[in-house]
Amino acid sequence: MIELILVRHGETDSNVKGTYLGWTDVPLNERGVKQANAAKEKLKGTVLNGIYCSPLQRARYTAEIINENFGMEILLADGLKERNFGAWDNLTYKEIVSGFPQEHESWIKDWMNYCMKDGESSVQAYSRVVGFIEELVKSHKEGTFLIVTHLGCVRKIISHLLGMGLEGSWHFKVDNAGISRIQINDEGYAYLTALNL
Repeated sequence: MIELILVRHGETDSNVKGTYLGWTDVPLNERGVKQANAAKEKLKGTVLNGIYCSPLQRARYTAEIINENFGMEILLADGLKERNFGAWDNLTYKEIVSGFPQEHESWIKDWMNYCMKDGESSVQAYSRVVGFIEELVKSHKEGTFLIVTHLGCVRKIISHLLGMGLEGSWHFKVDNAGISRIQINDEGYAYLTALNL
């Protein structure tokens, strides 16, 4: 059996502002650091076989704080980066609507496939994240792995493993520094055992 422990990074000022935060590399704020430390305490005593993390600093620093429990190598993976929102990155919904009205209309009509300038579509981001997870599961028969990543990625991973596809990802609320757990049995069947611990 494989267990994945999924942790969303701690809070950033962009999260507070409510922006579409993708590849813009912002740090944790003070509350985010406290949240990461709270996650560290919750995961004390866990036995891990590996730690994987998005290279963006908000996730990396969250992972480094949690890793004070373990002292393991943190493996950075581009597959765990948040969706690239391109020209819309770190803008609020209101700013996107006012600054890109025609593009916004196209997005509303086809949210799955629409790709903003210099960014990636929901389908592209989903394929990238799922590709990483599939490779991880395929290359390990058993073990417990910590994955520190982003809101969209945690949603996509859970939805994919539960067989719900990209559309199902909207059904999961994931808090900053929230801990979710998924077990995958030897037949490849996944169980969500915790959400937002």
